Amino acid sequence: MISATAGALLAVSLSSTPLMQQKLSPEEAAVFSQQDLAKSNMRLPELTRPVNILLLGIKVLTSDLEEYPHYSSDVGYHALVNSFKGLSDTMLLVRFDPKNQKLTLLSIPRDTRTYVEDRGLTKINAANYYGGPAKSAKAVSELLGGVGIDRYIRVNVQGVEKLIDALGGVTVNVPKDMKYQDDSQHLYINLKAGEQHLNGDRVLQFLRFRYDNLGDIGRVQRQQLLMRAFMEQSVNVKTLSRLPKILSVIQSHIDTNLSVEELVALMNFAAKTERSNVQMLMVPGEFSNPEKYNASYWLPDLTTLDTMIAKHFDFGYDSEKLENYES
Repeated sequence: MISATAGALLAVSLSSTPLMQQKLSPEEAAVFSQQDLAKSNMRLPELTRPVNILLLGIKVLTSDLEEYPHYSSDVGYHALVNSFKGLSDTMLLVRFDPKNQKLTLLSIPRDTRTYVEDRGLTKINAANYYGGPAKSAKAVSELLGGVGIDRYIRVNVQGVEKLIDALGGVTVNVPKDMKYQDDSQHLYINLKAGEQHLNGDRVLQFLRFRYDNLGDIGRVQRQQLLMRAFMEQSVNVKTLSRLPKILSVIQSHIDTNLSVEELVALMNFAAKTERSNVQMLMVPGEFSNPEKYNASYWLPDLTTLDTMIAKHFDFGYDSEKLENYES
């Protein structure tokens, strides 16, 4: 009931102000599915079929831009910018499956070595920098053996912070003490281990910390931990009173080719999905040997990955065989 009311209010509020979307060329738009994802009824929009959504978390600093913003001298050379023209620090392919009432999140480490159009074999997070959401979608599809991608959502670091604050924060179990300082980015991380309620700034500290033995994989694990906590806590009575702030963040810090109807359908589905039916995965692989590669990569295990995609995304040469075997 709560999610239905929140979804209805969200739909009404968003209908008056369109979602932000980067202008895609016809060739770029063709990368994504042209089929409808949702249908409306007397209550809320609902998904009509399984859909795959590419979620990209973008970090852009003033130093990444060809022309620095006029305020850069005041906030620091490496200050965060409300932009989407950078590397994708977070990459997730999320499958919403209304037939089986399942939600599957596949994390793709940003250092994954794969083919990026016009760039060759490189880190997959560079795809957004060189070609935006369309090139990122192509790279992800290539990595996953050709799996289709229906829509994309891009959120920048500032948007994550503001969205968490708009929701009233999130309770997370920080696995260990985290302390790091980088004056050039105005980045100051100081978190103690244990369960605690984090505001937007402290969530960014949690996500941006990477100085542990697992490197980028440790960051992926924290992303998944936060996603699970976010899903469990974000839909409640208090969410209704915070809708204006949430809508403001969505409209100013999130870029997507989803329609309002589709966005509401996805949110409604996620809110109703049993947590036992939420599966979190990561592209399997291993760290590269520094003696063999001139950069640090995550080398995907393509054989295991193909089986994973067939099983959880219903795509690939043996997806039907796996389904018959498990039944």
